[in-house]
Amino acid sequence: MNYLISLLLGLFLTGCSSPDSASRQEQIREAAVAPAVADEEVDIISIELLDLEGKPISWEKFKGKKVFLNFWATWCKPCILEMPSMSKAAQQLGEEYVFLAASYEDLDKIRKFTEKRDFDFQFVHTKTPIESLNIYSLPTTFLINSQSELVETVIGSQEWNEPEPMNQLKSLD
Repeated sequence: MNYLISLLLGLFLTGCSSPDSASRQEQIREAAVAPAVADEEVDIISIELLDLEGKPISWEKFKGKKVFLNFWATWCKPCILEMPSMSKAAQQLGEEYVFLAASYEDLDKIRKFTEKRDFDFQFVHTKTPIESLNIYSLPTTFLINSQSELVETVIGSQEWNEPEPMNQLKSLD
């Protein structure tokens, strides 16, 4: 019996330190944040957004612009941690891009959150249930081209102002 326990313990410890475990962890991470190209199940124009005064935001306002639509929540630590990099990316990319941070939470809660922070993107409220957009994890970001088409869905937190994500954003057309 001790031999069996020692053998199982040895196999377990060997598995944890094998070179394949690092590559497996990388595969899991990539799968979690890998973009879903051209997610045709989501009609961007049907997403109902409100500004922080409760007024509807028309998608017509963003016509011809590339839109970074980040879904977040005030209780979501990874969401909050990625906001400074979103702000820096927005500064670097300029007026050709629109950066929106959309929460499904109550408008008052979003307003209170924004009062304590100063970022270079617009906070909005989404009236559209995030589940209907196939969002089951926060943060989730929709990268939308200038024709209002969803090009990529990025699940998970990113350092948006780093070279690879910036190239991803610059490649939107």
